[in-house]
Amino acid sequence: MIEARAIFPEPGTFRPPANAAVHHPPAAAAAAARVAGLLGLPARAVERAQGWWLVAGTTSAPLLRAPDRPDGFALAVTADRIELAGRDRAPLGYAAASLAAGGLACRRLVDFADLAVRGVHLDLKGPTLAPSYLEDLLARLGALRINTLLVEYEDKFPYPAELELAAPETVDVPALLAAAQRHNMTVVPLVQCLGHLEYALRRPRWRHLAEDERHQQLCPMHPGALEFFAATLDAVLATHPQAPLVHIGGDEPWSLGRCARCAGQRRSDLYARHVAAAARMVINAGRRPIVWDDVLYAERDPALVDALPPETVIMPWEYAAPGRTGWARWDTPQTLVATSDLLRSAPPGALLLPVASLPPEERRLIEAVKSGNHPLPWARALVARGRTVIGGAAARGADGPNRAYPRWIRRLANVRMWAREARTLGIEGVVSTAWAAYDTVSPPTEPLPSAEVALAASAALYWNADAGVTLPSWCAVLESGTVHDVRALHAAADDPLVRACAGHRLLVEATEEVAGTAAWHQDVAAADPAASTSRALAATSLDRLVRQWHAWREEYAAAIADCYSGSGAAVIAAAKAAEPLRRLAAVG
Repeated sequence: MIEARAIFPEPGTFRPPANAAVHHPPAAAAAAARVAGLLGLPARAVERAQGWWLVAGTTSAPLLRAPDRPDGFALAVTADRIELAGRDRAPLGYAAASLAAGGLACRRLVDFADLAVRGVHLDLKGPTLAPSYLEDLLARLGALRINTLLVEYEDKFPYPAELELAAPETVDVPALLAAAQRHNMTVVPLVQCLGHLEYALRRPRWRHLAEDERHQQLCPMHPGALEFFAATLDAVLATHPQAPLVHIGGDEPWSLGRCARCAGQRRSDLYARHVAAAARMVINAGRRPIVWDDVLYAERDPALVDALPPETVIMPWEYAAPGRTGWARWDTPQTLVATSDLLRSAPPGALLLPVASLPPEERRLIEAVKSGNHPLPWARALVARGRTVIGGAAARGADGPNRAYPRWIRRLANVRMWAREARTLGIEGVVSTAWAAYDTVSPPTEPLPSAEVALAASAALYWNADAGVTLPSWCAVLESGTVHDVRALHAAADDPLVRACAGHRLLVEATEEVAGTAAWHQDVAAADPAASTSRALAATSLDRLVRQWHAWREEYAAAIADCYSGSGAAVIAAAKAAEPLRRLAAVG
């Protein structure tokens, strides 16, 4: 339960007086039913009454006012009266949950959110989530006051048969929308308009629309590209009649400008024409489009945003932690630009460029948006240009394409940074991305259940950026503890997934040692008769480790079996064991 930011305890306990009832406007019936059940009182609608309030007592006149802040609510418990007031249906429900959590002790409290949009990204690539797990997940997120669900369907959407896009197993969209509504969440569907379309472009029906042989991106000059987007958009909008926002992607168009149609044209012009046309389709349907921001700085022109319709919401993303954001992302392929003293902190493998080496006009721009070493320079720049902004943090899939579990400490640091900077900048809110795979043809990232710790932290911090959120102790042990600590965790863990993650860490370290020794005997000591005993011991260790990996694969699949349909858990477990088993086979 999220702790209220302002609470004042008072002596005594509420005791219902004779003839007490839970009085409420008709629209507040759901919260009133919950409170009435808690108190054992009848619920009575006050006809013609308006607003979001309820009073448990003998009279119905409301006295409390909810704070005029995002999702603000107030609660007062006295000896003979309980009153709740909210800004809307959802915050009144939060007030009812606060009453249930705190019991009937007399008190007064006020609470509200720092961010109006508190979102989680549901990426449906790869193995299909079990409907029961998805329902339970939404219930947990709703209880934590997440109010936005960004859903990336890809081929899990039940597209019409004539489009030849749907996977054999698709999500039950009406059930998903109904669950989201029950838990006070707005669903934002994501319909890709340019890149990350492998799920479609690898199919014979749509291959001719691909920019090149990667089949990752539409050719923006092909006359069928916008027709394809319109067909997928229409199908999704038909099942999301209430969605006020539609995310149209637009990120990472790796092949932009490579085909014969696009040759000779500026990449920025190709992007702007195509994405602006897609955005106008969304606007014409009565919704607002959202786009990722990375092409703006990848093309070294953040002012490119002005080519998009003014209704377009921009979603800048940054997945690094605060200590790793002394740079700015710039150019294609994406480069990290920083002062020379910060280049050492860049991620392994990143392309590095000192800011002093840039042309003067580019250097002045980056130095301006990085003023004060700002960790989110492009979010800051977009706000300064008057754009509506929703940020993109990362709770899953940002630490490598095939991990068994997230780096929770990094994820918490990233989410905390976004929460505080979003509040400071005054942007609408933040969505914590949770990538299931880097693209349709990549291995699955860490399973979604392993990221729920980071999702819960997101919820708490997007509500109150100063909340004292801490991680369970096992997160730090798995991420940076000694082998001794991990062994102790493995032996004591009650949670099957925590135990399986600890087993993975131990096996990875054992593989590093055993494979290295076996390779040495294979390549260096193979002809030395004095090393025969050592070679035999190494072979025995290798065989034992292979068996342990196979056993671990079964254990890991069992730990997440309830979260995925069909063979999904087995597919994910096999992906996590594939590389170490391949490595051991190579030296066996």
